[in-house]
This record gives sequence, structure tokens and C-alpha cells, in this order.
Amino acid sequence: MLSIRSVLGWQLSLRRSKWLPLQCLCYSSSAAAVEAERTVREGPRNDWTKPQIKSIYDSPVLDLLFHGAQVHRHAHNFREVQQCTLLSIKTGGCSEDCSYCPQSSRYDTGLKAQKLMNKDAVIQAAQKAKEAGSTRFCMGAAWRDTIGRKTNFNNILEYVKEIREMGMEVCCTLGMLEKQQALELKKAGLTAYNHNLDTSREYYPNVITTRSYDERLETLKHVREAGINVCSGLGEAEEDRVGLLHTLATLPTHPESVPINALLAVKGTPLQDQKPVEVWEMVRMIATARIVMPKAMVRLSAGRVRFSMPEQALCFLAGANSIFTGEKLLTTPNNDFDADKLMFKILGLTPKAPSFSEDETSASEAENCEEAVSSSG
Repeated sequence: MLSIRSVLGWQLSLRRSKWLPLQCLCYSSSAAAVEAERTVREGPRNDWTKPQIKSIYDSPVLDLLFHGAQVHRHAHNFREVQQCTLLSIKTGGCSEDCSYCPQSSRYDTGLKAQKLMNKDAVIQAAQKAKEAGSTRFCMGAAWRDTIGRKTNFNNILEYVKEIREMGMEVCCTLGMLEKQQALELKKAGLTAYNHNLDTSREYYPNVITTRSYDERLETLKHVREAGINVCSGLGEAEEDRVGLLHTLATLPTHPESVPINALLAVKGTPLQDQKPVEVWEMVRMIATARIVMPKAMVRLSAGRVRFSMPEQALCFLAGANSIFTGEKLLTTPNNDFDADKLMFKILGLTPKAPSFSEDETSASEAENCEEAVSSSG
């Protein structure tokens, strides 16, 4: 009977003589292994096919988890996790019919429409978030688009400027944008614009009928051309998650930010009886996103409150490197700052500092120089 030592020696001798790779004695390489190795070797690409992404997503979950982690460690500091806070600055009364959203005026969810929050309240919330460790502050308004909202839009430009002066990244989600509005947001200092595609192109009409998939993509184009980072994600059934990842991974430039959401079904919406998303589905989505878009910030977003700390740890291991923290995520419950502080301590996570583009940093340094010269004169 062969001992373990003799078997290993036999395997290694075969490998040295190039008769057979050691891994072939045990298993065949999964799509996750093959594509992760290529991503590490060649970097990001934009020519993914949907079958390629589906084969990664369908890889054995432990294999997918392992190789997602490999790519993550290659492209990022694997212990760094960015904390973001999302504030609803204009709640309810939206004319859209997004099937998952309690802010739609078409559904009876008990949510009352509110006006745009004033500047003092928004800045105070941003300051609180910064003190709690958040380095990105996101503002959401329940609008279909920003057309005809000049006064409110100008107010938001002021909010963006002031929050950037606090040293935080600033993200907005305000519905569909026109090209000029994207340029104005960029000038004000906006870091990123969130505009979720929600699901695949094929399934989209089953979720939303008040706007088209191409309208969403047009806003993403305006945002990208203005030099603002794109933040886009979500996803529903398995084939639609794959379709969504394919759309994002084949954009001219990968989104800087990819939020991965687990639907929190809200009573009164068409998706109130939707089956809860399992953590394994989240792991698959996160690891696949990490392999096909290695440099993106993969954000563990809506629905995180449903997952335990060990389940969240799996998501971080798979490649997630950002969370939304604070008591609410727009209108739904979320993990509070204290709970996340404890999780960071137990898991040994490190808060990620804000990140700005080289152009923005150079412009900021130039402005500071001009101010210094003016004051010294």
C-alpha cells in the first residue's frame, strides 16, 4: 500500500518530467480559474461574451470564491473596505414604476413624499457620516429625471461643492441626466453618478416600463463623457444578473463602482413577495464581477442588513471592497455605524481613504496654490 509521501513523490516526479500537470491529476480547471488567471496576467478587457461570463458565474462556488479572491488581492489592497453613506435628500413621489421601489407614487407603501432637504441638514448628515468613518457621501433624489428642476438642481450643485470641500468623495443618484447637467455636476466636484441598470436588457420591461434600457445607457454615456465615474449595478434572476454583468463589463470603460444588491422586498410594491436572495447568489455575483471588472469598486449594497457577519465576510473574501453604512439606505433599513465598526475590528478590515482622479488632485493643488499666493499678496 502506497504511503502519502510516496504518492506525492510520484506526482511531483511526473510534473518534473512534464508528463502531466499536477492539477490534472485531481480536477479540471473551472472557467473561474482560467479567466481569473487571464485577468491577472492581461488586466481588464471589454470584449467579454455572455457565455464566458455565465461560465464563470456557474463555476463551483468554492472555486469561484477562491479565484475571485485571487483577482481581488492582485488588483486591490484586500483588507481595505470603503465605507459609504447614502442619504435620501428628496424622498417619495417618484413618477417611475420601478417594481422594487417604495418611493414610486404608483404604490401604496405608506411612504409620504417630501421636498428636497435644505443645505444645513444635508451637510450635517455628511459631517456625521465622515465622523463615523465614511469617505464617500451619496445623495439620492426620487426623480425620474432632472429636467425642469433648475432651482433644486442648483441647490444640489452647492451641496456637492461643500461636501467635496470636506474631503469626501461625492456621489449622486438623481434620475436621468442631460449632457449639460453632467458637465455641471463634474464642475461642482462630483466624484461619481449612480444610475443602476437594474437587470438585463431582456428582463428590463418586467421591472420598469416608464423608461427604456437605452435611456439609462444614455445617461451613463453623458456621465462618462463628462469625466464622472459611473456607478451602476443591481440584478435579479440568475440569467439577468449575468446579462447585467455582461452589459457593464463591455462598456467602453468599466464602471468605477458596481453595487451588488439583495432585494429588500417592501410591502405594497409588485415585488413584495419576491424570494430573498441567498448569500451564495451574492458570492457568485461579487466574485464574477471581480473577475470580469478587476479594478471596479464592488459595493455590498442594499439588503446587507439581512446577512450575518460570517456571510458578509464571504462577500469580502469574494471581492467586495465597499459597503453602505448608516441606519438607512434611502428608505430601507441598513447596518448602523456601530455594528460595522465592530465588524471591521473582528474581520481585521481597514477603512479605505477617499480616492480622487489625478486631474482633480492637480486642479485642487493649483487652486490651493492660487489662494496661498493671493493671501500672501
